[in-house]
Amino acid sequence: MTKTAIVEQSAPSKPPKLTAGEITPQVALDWENACETYFMHKSVDPADQVKMIASGMLDPRLRTWYLTRRATLNAGTFAEYMSALRIAWLESNWANKLRKKVLGSRQNNRSFYEWALDLQNQNALLYGNPSYLSDNQLKDLLDANICDELTVKVFRAKLADDLTLKDWIEEVKSLDEERLEDLASHKKIAEELHKPKRATSSTNKTSSSKPYNDSSPRLGSLTENERALLMKHKGCFKCRKFYVSHQSKDCTDGAPDASSYKTLTESDANAAKPKAKPVAAVGPVAYDRKHNVRESKHRRITTPAN
Repeated sequence: MTKTAIVEQSAPSKPPKLTAGEITPQVALDWENACETYFMHKSVDPADQVKMIASGMLDPRLRTWYLTRRATLNAGTFAEYMSALRIAWLESNWANKLRKKVLGSRQNNRSFYEWALDLQNQNALLYGNPSYLSDNQLKDLLDANICDELTVKVFRAKLADDLTLKDWIEEVKSLDEERLEDLASHKKIAEELHKPKRATSSTNKTSSSKPYNDSSPRLGSLTENERALLMKHKGCFKCRKFYVSHQSKDCTDGAPDASSYKTLTESDANAAKPKAKPVAAVGPVAYDRKHNVRESKHRRITTPAN
């Protein structure tokens, strides 16, 4: 890729330098502005202006071009020198191509102010050339190529026809900022509508029929002590009941109600422990050696003798 020339100037009162490289319309304008700044600060006589900045052209091609025309260029004005430089070193028909680019520009999705500044900068490169657009021409161009949504707002605002380009741009900029705020608001609403809803799973048939309430209390996880109690007392980690005949994977009781749940204790486990079934008391047994008979208080059982 061809390197682009650069304009360097250490101070406004020092002659500028134009480095080696391709000269573009922007580089030519920068060189012209830097030279005129130097002329103003040093009060350089118009007759001496060209030869005072000639040594700053560092590109050998540009330097040779100047030397072969030195008498003519030095005798003319600085404006004539810049015109000759643009003709010799800028792309052929550069002004027409740049004007066509400016005239074909559209706002599209850019902010109006960013787009308007860009067009003004491009048009500034054409200053002094017949292709340069006046303020009124540039205003008409901007007005004709703003986006459709902004066109409606500008039409309804009924801006005065006699506004300067600067004032007109500021008015339209304000309208465009309103448009961008509306777009951002609509985008946010659309994102909220299309945001995936959080899935909620019910723990039992009763809870699945209840609407989700984000403010409802949530059941906390089992503590280590609660787990130890449930394991010791044949409990279920899901319904959190002691002495049941199922495990959490087979549980159909569901989790307890979080609003009334209390941390499990040893007392809860003991209270849930099944009670032992009563057994009938048996009285002492007497043994009758003579008849090989055992007698009970409740019954008499005879056993055969050995």
